[in-house]
Amino acid sequence: MGIILLFVLAPKAGDILASSWPLLLIGATALAGLLVIAALLIRRLGDDYRAEALRRAGIDRLTPGQFEHLTAELLRNDGFTRVRVVGGRSDRGVDVIGIAPGGTPYAIQCKLYTRQVGPGQVRDFIGALQAPAYRGHRGVLVTSHVLSGQAGHAAREAGFIVVDRDRLGDWMMGVYSLTPAKRSRPAFLDRLRRGYATHRGSRLPPENDLGPA
Repeated sequence: MGIILLFVLAPKAGDILASSWPLLLIGATALAGLLVIAALLIRRLGDDYRAEALRRAGIDRLTPGQFEHLTAELLRNDGFTRVRVVGGRSDRGVDVIGIAPGGTPYAIQCKLYTRQVGPGQVRDFIGALQAPAYRGHRGVLVTSHVLSGQAGHAAREAGFIVVDRDRLGDWMMGVYSLTPAKRSRPAFLDRLRRGYATHRGSRLPPENDLGPA
């Protein structure tokens, strides 16, 4: 009986599919369009929130010393201990050091730039991490701008973490972390979950409490 019904219904099912495939195609196209629009909106929200965080902190008005102290404060927010700013003439290419919650020592170089970080600066940092004082440290390059293509390639080959301008904005909002145990999430999700008013007072170090320049 089942076989007979299959033979009877199969042609009808084929006819139904043949007549409805234009509608299915239109529906699939519309769904794909909605997904693209949603992705663009999500990206725009993330960009807006990062820009606001960077503006509120006055990143482009900080001195190099203040930028280093801001980075140190962000490390402390991540649970790092023994955080110390060591930048200066004798810093050997490292500006901030600290110990991650898991015990791994980190060495951070801060680049307060209004231009791209080039491969030369990345190579200098690679050399600094090879010095006896910083062997075994996990390297992190934090910049207020972005890396050039060659610099990004060199950084990936060296295996250290890069915190560029966008990631810095996420870090300042608490939606990015250097600590592997803390899962990062898109900025817009954090805003929606906690509320805009609440988020405006979260985690950003006060502008007048960044330490000496």
